[in-house]
Amino acid sequence: MPAAAPAVDDALRACPQCHAHMAQVRLHSHTGGRVLVDHCAACRVVWFDTLESVQLSGLGWVELLREFARDEGQPPVASRPPTLACPLCTRPLKAVHNRTRWGRFPAQECPIGHGHLHSDAGVLAERGLVRPLLPPERGAIAAQRRVLHCLSCGAAAEGDGETCHFCASPLLVVDLPRLAHALRQRGAAGEALPPADGVPLRWPCHGCGHTLDPTRSAACPQCGAGVVAPSLDDLKPLLDTAEHELRAAANHPPKAKRRAQLPPRTWRDTQLARLWRLFRPD
Repeated sequence: MPAAAPAVDDALRACPQCHAHMAQVRLHSHTGGRVLVDHCAACRVVWFDTLESVQLSGLGWVELLREFARDEGQPPVASRPPTLACPLCTRPLKAVHNRTRWGRFPAQECPIGHGHLHSDAGVLAERGLVRPLLPPERGAIAAQRRVLHCLSCGAAAEGDGETCHFCASPLLVVDLPRLAHALRQRGAAGEALPPADGVPLRWPCHGCGHTLDPTRSAACPQCGAGVVAPSLDDLKPLLDTAEHELRAAANHPPKAKRRAQLPPRTWRDTQLARLWRLFRPD
């Protein structure tokens, strides 16, 4: 059997990249408690102790995405050094490429199991919440006088290239329909539940301002502009509505279906009694 992961504490972690203290963010968990996650906004990296990343609830993900977008306007820091150390034991982190149903994604793991380090963009990629930017969308963003930011380092994109000029990462955008589906409340069979108060998810089109539901529309029905978020700050209206829906659902849980009251069974309902009735003499 594999060795158990070493115990961790709630002390401040130093960012493996800039060595400054990371911010401790308390996020909602599936158990109703809080998960303590460490995030460096300047370097745009997040540290998860052991299994923290799988303990987050829908509200926890809303809170984490708000943390990612909080300091998006900051200029990128110096490029990442080739070797990073675990913030707990200072051993060199091991580069891994884990695989999910959405593909492979890079991460840095502690060799003795203290946790793993992700970039902000890597956390989104692990759950299939980002996608490549399409050429027509690049032109639409420029026509709307918006700025496309690299999700990995925060630098503003320059020219028409497909990679960031600062960190050489692919230029990606958040997949709004998939994110909206991921944040919806779901029933036992996995189907999306309607909002507790009937208010659908809402996101304003940047082309004309029309309000739409990104779970139902890939393009604006009024002007035809694509549903695309060139920066994490564009997620705020969606996160506001998703948080409202999640909190409303938590305050109004679905009622359990009551089983129909059946008459009590007797010996006459058994298989032996049926056979006796079938073969008994007239």
